[in-house]
Amino acid sequence: MTATEPFDTSLPSPISRLAQLRARAVEAVVRDDRPTDVQRLMAPAGSLDEALWEALGGADAPKLLVLTGSAGTGKSATINHLLQRERETSAGRVGVHLADATHADAPDQGQAQRLADFFSPFADDAPTTLTESCRLVAMNTGMALRFFHDLHELDGAPPLSALEALLRRRLGLPGDFVSVQSWLDAAVLVVNLDHRPTAGEPGDLLDDLLRRLEPSLREGVFEGAPRCATCTVSDWCWPMANAVILSSERGRAAINAAAGDVALARGRQLAPRALWDAAAELALSGLDLDRQDADGGDPCYAIADVARANDETALLRGLACNGALNSARPGTLVADIALRDPGYVPSLAAHELISDAGLDPELDGRRCAEWLTGDTSLHPAASRGAQAMADGRVANLGQSRPLGRVLARAAWLAGELHGRSGLPPEFARALQAQKSGATENDVTDDGEALDGALSAIEEGLAEVFGLTSGPEHYYPTATPVPGSDADLLVEAKLVQDGLITTQPDPVASGNPGGSALVGYRPITLALKAGKRSITVDYPLWRLLRRAAEGVAPTSVELERFLALRQAIRELGIKTAADPRQTLLVRERGTGRRFRIVTRNASAGALRATEVL
Repeated sequence: MTATEPFDTSLPSPISRLAQLRARAVEAVVRDDRPTDVQRLMAPAGSLDEALWEALGGADAPKLLVLTGSAGTGKSATINHLLQRERETSAGRVGVHLADATHADAPDQGQAQRLADFFSPFADDAPTTLTESCRLVAMNTGMALRFFHDLHELDGAPPLSALEALLRRRLGLPGDFVSVQSWLDAAVLVVNLDHRPTAGEPGDLLDDLLRRLEPSLREGVFEGAPRCATCTVSDWCWPMANAVILSSERGRAAINAAAGDVALARGRQLAPRALWDAAAELALSGLDLDRQDADGGDPCYAIADVARANDETALLRGLACNGALNSARPGTLVADIALRDPGYVPSLAAHELISDAGLDPELDGRRCAEWLTGDTSLHPAASRGAQAMADGRVANLGQSRPLGRVLARAAWLAGELHGRSGLPPEFARALQAQKSGATENDVTDDGEALDGALSAIEEGLAEVFGLTSGPEHYYPTATPVPGSDADLLVEAKLVQDGLITTQPDPVASGNPGGSALVGYRPITLALKAGKRSITVDYPLWRLLRRAAEGVAPTSVELERFLALRQAIRELGIKTAADPRQTLLVRERGTGRRFRIVTRNASAGALRATEVL
C-alpha cells in the first residue's frame, strides 16, 4: 500500500467478492468437481450434505443416489461435497459417479451411452445383490425424462423400465408404473433439491447464507475482509455496512422472512443461486460497478470516488439496502423482497417514521445508528451516514421523503418494523394437517382444517367456473359453444359429495426418504378432482379466495386455473348424467335463469322455475 492508495491493493477486494456472488458472475455456476475458491466459500458443506454422507454409510446404505432439481438448486455443489468427503476419508461410500448430467435438459449421444452404462447394474435383469459402493449421479428432471424416452434407440441399451418407474414415482411424474422389485426400491435414494426449504424459517439456507456475509468472519465469504483494516475510506463503504447488518441476527430474520413469503407467493422454493444474487445486490445497494467491470479495475475504487467527491447523499442512499430496494430489476428476488418492505404497509409506526423524518435530525441520526448496528458493532460508513443525518447535511436526497424511507428500512432490518409475511392461517393449518396424514373426514382439528380449506376452495371454484344461486353452486355441463342462446349447468356439491377431496402429500408419500433428508415442508395442497390430481399453491389459493369475495381474476391469472378448469368441466359432465341432479338454464343476453328439477322420473316430467 502506497501513500496515494486508499487501501492495500495487494489484498483481495471485498466488493469484488460481492460482485462475484451475483447470478451473472462466473462463480454462479458450479461445474463438475471443479469448484472455485469463491464457490467453496459460498456453498460450504451443510446439514444436508452431512445427512447424505451419513445415509451413505449406514447398514442400509443405498446403491444409487440420484440428486435432482432445477438449475441453481445446488446439485453440483452437493455432489462435490460428497466426493470431497470421500477423497478425505477413503471410506468407500461413493463409487462410480457422474456429475456432468446437470447442465442440459437432454443428453447428447455420448452422455446417453454413459448414463446407460452407469445405470446398467439396476437393469430389470440385473442381479439383485450389489456389493459395490453407492453410485452417484446429479441430473435434472428434463435430462432424466429425455434419457429414458430415447433409451430404446441406443444399441445394446439395458432394460431399465423398473428404474424408470421408480424414478418417476419418486419425482412425482406421471407414468404407467410397472412393478418395482423390493431390492431396487431399497437400493435407490432420490433427493430432489427443489423440495429443500431455502427461506422463511431460522436455520434455512438463506439464514446461513446471510450469516456468512459478516465481514470479520474468517470462514465467511469475505474471509475476514483483510483489506478493510487498511482502508482509509471505509467510512464511505455502504456495501460493507450493509453486509454487517444483513449478517446480524435481526437483519437475517427480516430478509429471511420476506424471502420466505416470496417463495410462498411464487409457489416454489427459492434456488440458492437466486439467494446469493439477492444477498449481493442488497449489500451493493446500487453501487455502480459498470466502469470497473468494463475496465477490469478494482471495484473498491468506486467507493474511493464517492469519498473523493464527499458525496454523503450517495452514502445515505446506499445504506440499509435502500438503493437495491429502490431500483431492483423487475422479476428479480430483490424486487419481490422490496414488495414486502414494511414501509409500504399501512401501519401507524411506518407512517410516523417516514412522515416525521427530518423534523428532529438528531433523533433521526441516533435511530439510524442504533438500527444499523450489527450484532457487535456499528460499521464506520453507517456511523458517518447517521452523523450526516443528525447534522441535517442531507435533508432531502433530492427525493420525496427519502430519509424516511432509509430510516424505515433500517428499522425493518433491526426488527423494529415488520412486513407482511406468512401464509393465511387457514391455508397454513391445512398444509400442516395434510403433512400429518389427516383427511377431511377425520373428526379432529386437522380434519376440520382440511374440510374448511376444501369448502373455501369450492366457493372460489363456483365463482370462477360456475354460478352461485342462493346456497346452490352450478357448473357447466359442456364447453360453451359460441352463438348458443343458453348454457346448461348442473348443481354439484363438490365437497359434500366427495367430488373434490384431499390426498396424501405426493412428495412426502412418493419419496419419503428423500423428502425427509431435505427437510421438506409442503407449500401446496394436494387434491383430487374427479380423476385428476391437482395442486393448490398459495397463489392459486389467493385467487380462489379473492374470487369468492367477488374479485374477478384477470386473463393472466386464469392461466393458473388450467388444471382446475379441465377437472371441473369433467365433473360437470359426469354429474349431469345423473337424472336426479338439479339443472340450471341460463339465457345468454338476458341473463335469465331457470332451475330444472325432475318432477316424475318414471314419466320423464320436469319442472322449470325461474330464479333470481
